[in-house]
Amino acid sequence: MVICGRCGSATSEAGADGIAPGCETCGAPLLVLEPMVVECGWCHASNQRHQTADCHRCGGPLPALPGGEPGPRPPETPRGLPKGYRWRVLLWKNVLSFLGAIFVVVFFWSVVFPIIGAFLWYFGHRKGKRWLLALETGRATRGRLTSVRLDYSQTINDKHPWRIEYSFDLHEGGEGAGFCEVWDPINSRRDIDDAVWVVYAKDDEDHLASAIWPPLH
Repeated sequence: MVICGRCGSATSEAGADGIAPGCETCGAPLLVLEPMVVECGWCHASNQRHQTADCHRCGGPLPALPGGEPGPRPPETPRGLPKGYRWRVLLWKNVLSFLGAIFVVVFFWSVVFPIIGAFLWYFGHRKGKRWLLALETGRATRGRLTSVRLDYSQTINDKHPWRIEYSFDLHEGGEGAGFCEVWDPINSRRDIDDAVWVVYAKDDEDHLASAIWPPLH
């Protein structure tokens, strides 16, 4: 197996006649991907993208290549997500939920902090549930990046995240939009009009939730 340098999908290296075929996903003449390291959007593990299309740790599909095709279409719903991902989204990597949980548990003896914590927990959990709803049950559609820029309002270890904004066509007609903030330096190579897969769904409050598939980190 080799990794297509155009869309990042795994494909057969050669057919029965010994001749290398085109990519099984995008149909382009097979172009081997140059060495590239990307971080998994599911578990944040670093992967040699030119050697695999799926994360070596959690098995989830790796992010689409910068500047290339969006890769394989998202699986049919309901989609199974890598083990442990739900808890990362709802608690461990969810800043609002995590702070809210700390306020409620650690300061249970007080009055004000548990109330503040409950609100933080609620809003963080709601945001995480909408994200998971899109990934697990959302309709798949083609999208494109509309903005790629550093977000200087946030800093961790003297580094800033990339704010990636995207638009996508709704099957019902019209256009939707969304954004995500990512830390992997490989995202600096993404550009406006790069193609991506987007999954979207409406929650019980008729709020449109969306996410790039596979998620970026």
